[in-house]
Amino acid sequence: MLFPEKMLYVRVKIPKDKVDEEIQNIGKASVLHIDQRKGKKVYLEEEKRVSYLYNLSEKCIDILRLKKEEKVTVSRPLSLEDIERELMVISSEIDTISNLDKEVGREVQILEKVRMVDRSLSDTLNLRKLVQELKIIKISAGIIPVENLEPAVLSVKEYGGFAVSKVVSEGSCVIVILYTEDIKDHIGRILDKNRVEVLPVEYFSKKKEDEISGKLKKLEEKRRVISQKYGKDILVINAVLKSLEKIYRVKESLDLENEYFILYGWIPYRKRDLFLRAVRYSKVDLFPAGEDAPVLLRTPRIFKPFERLIENFSYPKYGEINPTIPFGITFLLLFGIMFGDVGHGFTLSAVGYFLRKKYKDAGEIFILTGFSSAFFGFLYGSFFGFHGVIPSILFPPIENIERILTLSIAVGIMVITAGFILNMISLVKRKKFIALITGEGGLLWFLIYWYLIGIFVKGLVFNTDIKYDLVALGFLLFISFIIILYRTKTVTGSIIDTLRELLEYFTNTISFIRLGAFALAHSALFLAVFTVAKLIETERGGGFLYWLVIVGGNVFIIVLEGIIVAIQTLRLEYYEFFKRFYVGGGIPYRPFSLP
Repeated sequence: MLFPEKMLYVRVKIPKDKVDEEIQNIGKASVLHIDQRKGKKVYLEEEKRVSYLYNLSEKCIDILRLKKEEKVTVSRPLSLEDIERELMVISSEIDTISNLDKEVGREVQILEKVRMVDRSLSDTLNLRKLVQELKIIKISAGIIPVENLEPAVLSVKEYGGFAVSKVVSEGSCVIVILYTEDIKDHIGRILDKNRVEVLPVEYFSKKKEDEISGKLKKLEEKRRVISQKYGKDILVINAVLKSLEKIYRVKESLDLENEYFILYGWIPYRKRDLFLRAVRYSKVDLFPAGEDAPVLLRTPRIFKPFERLIENFSYPKYGEINPTIPFGITFLLLFGIMFGDVGHGFTLSAVGYFLRKKYKDAGEIFILTGFSSAFFGFLYGSFFGFHGVIPSILFPPIENIERILTLSIAVGIMVITAGFILNMISLVKRKKFIALITGEGGLLWFLIYWYLIGIFVKGLVFNTDIKYDLVALGFLLFISFIIILYRTKTVTGSIIDTLRELLEYFTNTISFIRLGAFALAHSALFLAVFTVAKLIETERGGGFLYWLVIVGGNVFIIVLEGIIVAIQTLRLEYYEFFKRFYVGGGIPYRPFSLP
């Protein structure tokens, strides 16, 4: 759980005459993550061919509007030559639908624009009637950019034409121009100059609408006939090509060695026996995985949703600590402290319950943060802002400002200390013993950090003499300076780095004071809501308005402060906690898989 799953690096030596069959065996095992950095690109042309045919089958499915099935039964073996031949025959027939679809699609688009013009100007002009009855007067209708409308209208008037227009969106207007034959050329130039999208006048007639409607029916009938004739074949071909495309991508990673192909990749240590059973014709060599191995996280089910938030930051490297569990625990702790209220917590959990049906991870995070908020709500004695409804186990933040801020600093020290410990465990696991002692987040800086805390406690809380403690702290900082100087070879840079690191620990700890600040803000917002509600209560109908303000205020606090607190929690996690122990930059484990 604390570390990603142990991986093995694999070298598979495949006989050339068994390469296709063996790759299928490996794919069906769904265990090997292919090392795509290897390979001689032996099958590049075949891969391009398969990719082209697969895209062609996808196009056919889109044109026929077929629904893909999860399982497709392949009743006979299909070679690439068979697929290509059948697909070319099918696609030639489907092309007629595609061409007709494009043609009708263009006409439908024009018709929609015509209808928009007609609707926009219906209170001024009956365009359909004008188009049908006018003989001498000509009509041009179209869509014009807003900035070109005024110049166009003025130009039309200058030549004796008549223009009607209306703004239909932020950037465009509809325009209709009535003119005589003698100024037709002038009107054409005005339309071109002002970038008017002219709509064919015949589209304003009922005859054209009926014609397009007939074409649509003809298109759908043709689509139905061809779907019945070729639909199942296309779905089978598409499924086979999808598998072949995966296989040829694997082939691109094959290396050559005499009469053998060599495939490299990684498998989980616990699945080595499964992989060895799946490989039937090849010799397999297993090696310990390096830091470049893909990462398979073993996260308990309850913390699994937080993996998404980890991925947004960076995926862990192989051998590094799985940050999901410490992230999940601290996320819930920090969020709960800042957003502690029983009613708000149960509201968040209820929202998460309904949300998880569509957005599983987000919904479960809502549920967990809701429980955390409710837990701290019991500690604070707050229920939708009401105090006294439930007894306070700890204390209400607004009545104990100093204690809540002290608690915030204490939690910050605890979180940063946890980061130190996780980093040292990770360095031991990865056998980086020098970094364990002298590196950032190592044992030396851990001692400096806690010595600094001890000095503050002795000096400020107990008011005792700290002269010798400052000397000891100076000695530890001097050792750190010497180590940095040994690495960088520059005195000034080493002094700056030492002071920067010391200042960072101080500011990172102080940064956690925002926990108390937002807990106080949460209470202060409640106070504002209740103050407004009590002022309104004295008015007529005040009882109803009082509860309306209470409910509305609580909704406002849940939405607004919930978002802000979530952002602040992520900030503390990513910038104050992760920097102590987390490197990131890893690759998630994605095994090659075939149905």
